[in-house]
Amino acid sequence: MPDEADRQNVVVTDIRMPFFSMVVFMVKWAIAAIPAFIILTVIGVFTWAMLSGLLLSLTIGKKAEAIHATGIEVPSSAPTSGEPPTPPAAESAYLGKIIVKGVSVAPAALGGKGVFGEVKNGGDRAVSKVEITIYCLGKDGNPIFEKSYDPVLVSNMSLEDSNAPLKPGYSRKFSVEVDDAPSEWNGKVEVHVTKIAFAEDQRGT
Repeated sequence: MPDEADRQNVVVTDIRMPFFSMVVFMVKWAIAAIPAFIILTVIGVFTWAMLSGLLLSLTIGKKAEAIHATGIEVPSSAPTSGEPPTPPAAESAYLGKIIVKGVSVAPAALGGKGVFGEVKNGGDRAVSKVEITIYCLGKDGNPIFEKSYDPVLVSNMSLEDSNAPLKPGYSRKFSVEVDDAPSEWNGKVEVHVTKIAFAEDQRGT
């Protein structure tokens, strides 16, 4: 047995910290932990971005392999109509069959100037929409202002005469005010057909 001289006395000291000092200590500890929290957040965001990019690249790679293997890209949504829609190329080719004639610039009914003329369907299909663009020319003969108008527009919301399709061989007059043309306008215009739409279930009737 160890004798009494070799024994060491253990003294337990109870530290009583004032409440305010304890609050200050906790605040300092929280401030010291902020850099570590920021570092962990940055690491987490970077890891999530890497994983998202990896998953996205894998998905794109699989789709590209499927397209390469079949040679056909499946559209995300297929048309539900029984008949295939008219391709835009057909409408573009039909633009030349809509003839603009009798174009003139004259005083409008409410004052100012207007552009008058008519469009004729010289093709073999009825159209539900004809959009024309009026180009006001400057002193050098180049366009300086343009305005679009639909002399033919079939719509459930319209009560005008233009609400009927333009049949093959038919014509329809138009008048468009151009009071908002700039002062450099030389009073001359060019009118072009810029867009058409075919009427549904009407072919030469």
